[in-house]
Amino acid sequence: MIERKSRVYKVLNSLQKYDNLNDKLQLIVENLVKYFDAKFARIWLVDKGRKYLTLKFSAGKYKNIHGEFSKVPINSVKIGAIIKTKKPAITNDVVNDPRIKHPEWARKEKLKSFAGYPLTYNRDAIGVLAMFSEKKLNLVDFEILGIFCNQISKELKSFFDAQEFLSIK
Repeated sequence: MIERKSRVYKVLNSLQKYDNLNDKLQLIVENLVKYFDAKFARIWLVDKGRKYLTLKFSAGKYKNIHGEFSKVPINSVKIGAIIKTKKPAITNDVVNDPRIKHPEWARKEKLKSFAGYPLTYNRDAIGVLAMFSEKKLNLVDFEILGIFCNQISKELKSFFDAQEFLSIK
């Protein structure tokens, strides 16, 4: 557990090196792959009309942000539900999880776990951070990822608050 907490600290500490929010968010998905054994990790952000989640950042095996899941309806079963409920979606049985659109693909990729967490701003879910892994995650892993996402939400809040302040005339 100490090692896992150390990983989170390293990732969050590394964010301080960047001023640009896009750079920070890309670094986050890259570090999920590096420190949390994710096969790939992604961040989707809600569009202005709150109808779709748009894939903005991706790292690991699947880096392309223009594929099948580049634009996901807000009422989708897996990612959309995270936005609607503001609660994480986690599993250690990806292949048999009914929320997974392509179970044969998951089997071929040897995926075991999925963890998706809401990113929030002023109590609104504005995005989803998600990762797939070939390893099963334990409860501590899921809990640490939740804490990690809360910290990312705080980072987003600081950015949006500053942007709002600077736009005041």
